[in-house]
Amino acid sequence: SGYLPELDNVLETKKGICFDYAALMTGMLRSQSIPCKLVVGYAGEAYHAWISVYTEKDGWIDRVIYFDGASWKRMDPTFASSGNQSEEIMEYIGDGTNYTEKYLY
Repeated sequence: SGYLPELDNVLETKKGICFDYAALMTGMLRSQSIPCKLVVGYAGEAYHAWISVYTEKDGWIDRVIYFDGASWKRMDPTFASSGNQSEEIMEYIGDGTNYTEKYLY
């Protein structure tokens, strides 16, 4: 409760929790005038943070995403990196029903 990410510290140490990484990505996108929301909620039963991004073509792209050059896909930097992109983890991330929003920033 009350924790706020320190983006400079995250960049310097290259360490953090999901909230740190989501806040850093939000800051980077906003610095390039890309509309986005920092989302805090649950992935399953785990308290978690991710982002949503807005594009003129697609509108709001919810949950954690990346663009592979052809289409938008859900991507969770915390789970994907810690799970070594295992098939099970990638399937979990790809199922939007696993994510429940609580707060938007």
